[in-house]
Amino acid sequence: MKIQIYGSGCDKCKKLAANAEAAIQSTGLSAEIEKVTDINAITDAGVMMTPAMGIDGKIVSTGKVLSPDEIAKYLKGDASTATVSTSAKTENEPGCCRDKTASASCCTGGTESASCCAGGAKGNGKKILTILLLVLVVFSIIAMVAREMKSSKTDGAESGMNIENSAVPVSKDTVVVYYFHGNQRCMTCNKIEELTKQAISGKYSAQIADGKVVMRSVNVESSENEHFIKDFELSTRSVVMQKGDKYEKFDAVWPLVREPAKFTEYIQNGLDKMLAE
Repeated sequence: MKIQIYGSGCDKCKKLAANAEAAIQSTGLSAEIEKVTDINAITDAGVMMTPAMGIDGKIVSTGKVLSPDEIAKYLKGDASTATVSTSAKTENEPGCCRDKTASASCCTGGTESASCCAGGAKGNGKKILTILLLVLVVFSIIAMVAREMKSSKTDGAESGMNIENSAVPVSKDTVVVYYFHGNQRCMTCNKIEELTKQAISGKYSAQIADGKVVMRSVNVESSENEHFIKDFELSTRSVVMQKGDKYEKFDAVWPLVREPAKFTEYIQNGLDKMLAE
């Protein structure tokens, strides 16, 4: 068994790792602890808030320091079917990146000091360099988002259809493909939305025209959309397909985002299955 601790190495990340070690000793199980500090690896895992914990690659807790007893339950399988443990209270928690968007710019949201992204680097020179780099990242993200928005509009015009038409009535036979995001979005998040649209608009033009398939991008940080987090037990910004009272989450879009062909196959296979039910 392998336990992954996701975080920048802050005090809470270290505490979670220590609690995991204590849980291993108390249960007598054989397990290895892996500390994941690379932001790309954390993003690829779909982690929204750190510290987070996974077991054999499956995220079981985000934005929370689990106690040794809580971790022991997961290790023994007692909590294997439970909802992912999350904590919405991230304000005033020193030492951790608190941006809830799981973006590559996790410390650019104005909620964390420069030393967080710099790994606690000390010295004015390093701080200034870090701030300059963060400003560059912010402007890069803004430019990228602008390009993505322009590209999305162009794609819709060229295809002659609007797969996000909110006016389309949804019946029990309609498959709604949701893409959930937050206020701030990283490059990977935008790429997931782009690839999902491409996978759907190319193959399912007839179903889209008939209202059998609808895609909707939803900001779950808007108060009117927060219920989706509970409705679909969301632990990541991800893709969810719903037909009637049935739904399926497609969290594997994160590791597949760098393989467009496999990503497209993954989404289309899921949509074919949902349409056939």
